[in-house]
Amino acid sequence: MINVMIVDDEPYIRQGLKILIPWKKYGYKICAEASNGIEALEKLKDQNIDLIITDIKMPQMDGIELIEYISEYMSKRHHFIILSGFYEFEYAKKAIRYGVEDYILKPVQKDELIRTLEDYKEKLYNDLNELKNKELTEKVVFDNHLGHLLSGVYSEESIDYISRFLTDISGARYIGLEYDLSNENYLGLSHDERIEQLNLLYNELKKILNGHSNHIYKEYIDSEKGFAVGLIYVDKLGELAGLGERDYIHSLSDQIKGKLKHELILYIGQKERDIRTISESYKTVKMIRSFYNVTNDNSIINYDDIKNSLSIDKHPVDKEAMDNLIRVIEENDKEMIKKHSLIVHSHFKDWLGQPGIIKINFNYLLFNFINLTREIDSKESQEEAYGIISRLGNDKLMFKSSIKEFQDLVLEFADYLSRERQHAFGGVLKDIEREIIENYMENLSLKGLSEKYFINSAYLGQIFKKQFGVPFKDYLNNYRIEKATELLIRTDEKIYLIASSVGFNNTDYFISKFVQLKGITPLQFRKQFIKKEI
Repeated sequence: MINVMIVDDEPYIRQGLKILIPWKKYGYKICAEASNGIEALEKLKDQNIDLIITDIKMPQMDGIELIEYISEYMSKRHHFIILSGFYEFEYAKKAIRYGVEDYILKPVQKDELIRTLEDYKEKLYNDLNELKNKELTEKVVFDNHLGHLLSGVYSEESIDYISRFLTDISGARYIGLEYDLSNENYLGLSHDERIEQLNLLYNELKKILNGHSNHIYKEYIDSEKGFAVGLIYVDKLGELAGLGERDYIHSLSDQIKGKLKHELILYIGQKERDIRTISESYKTVKMIRSFYNVTNDNSIINYDDIKNSLSIDKHPVDKEAMDNLIRVIEENDKEMIKKHSLIVHSHFKDWLGQPGIIKINFNYLLFNFINLTREIDSKESQEEAYGIISRLGNDKLMFKSSIKEFQDLVLEFADYLSRERQHAFGGVLKDIEREIIENYMENLSLKGLSEKYFINSAYLGQIFKKQFGVPFKDYLNNYRIEKATELLIRTDEKIYLIASSVGFNNTDYFISKFVQLKGITPLQFRKQFIKKEI
């Protein structure tokens, strides 16, 4: 229904308009009436009005003054139809300027008013559909930019676009909102019923966030699982609500859970300086989902809390045994994996009387597995890994598993890691080769590149040498020497300047490496080339 207010200082005119046509039949509802502009403004504070039908000549504030005031000072866009007992050109000009829908002369003719209302309704619905389509299009584009950002791929253009729709971008966390899959009532739902509950979650969250609903991310997973709901929390949201971060999240949790039929879990990712690195927070949400069964029974799981609980300094972790198993998993040495998994499993059996110690050590092991998984870019393959990790973290497996069950899952994870690394890090090696080509003159290091591309530095060194036949440092130095030979031939720059321009801070070291590769000094190389040219 389109809500209408009638404004006229003549009571019989207002009453006559109300009974002139069947308003409901044409999709309208008379919600309010007023005798002048001042009274109309008061009623607009409490009424949601779409269309105002107003006379011009009224005491205190006339119709044109009312339209001017609403147009200039009220945020909601209202539409107007003017009624008047006479036609004045100046009034008509002002009406056109403020976008008045029609100017109808009294006495009002029923057919003319119906025609005006029908025209207005068609225009209103067209405008609403256009606005809705625009919003949907913008949301699709926004979610696309945000999806790239969450996967760690973004440009400043994406950041600029996303920033237009968010309240702020500083102090960002990714929050995953998911129904508790261990809840029997939820597990008993059909596929369609689960999608219905996900839509309920999404829509209720939109209502709660109100003007900040662009912070909600609807991530499509597949036709079976449907979609996941996430929230980009920024510090500004808490500030606007007058709450600290934790209080805001708990308040949001209480509000949304009050609207739902099934248990909900909030997974809180790590804090980032701004949304440029929100992909790291997103990854930690994936991580802590795998720890839900082995950490606590809270419905709000915070990465910060889990990270602190895994502090090696505070808890009795058999670090040597765990690290040995992790190392052979990275190398995918199946025989050594069986050996070291047997050692770890026997430790768990020794600690059966101390379940707390078992959980701490298991958590340390799983935490490292998850860190290895985070190196893999593919979301789909990460889901596979988190599935393996979840099975490893199951209480039953933790306390009652046979050595074969434990070994099989560890071997499965090692196979996954080896397969995905071969696939994923082929692209990383190309990126690193490009880094050398484009930035060879900068202070490049294996450690710095491993941090940039989220890959263990020792493993990066291994696969780099396997791919290129020489260690990273030798490859970089060889490339720098080749660029130096070009400068020696093309320019007459001094040797120390050439050394510096290709990335060598020490001229003696540059000369030593040049002699090692070319068999002569840089100066001898230049003279030899000049002699050949002559």
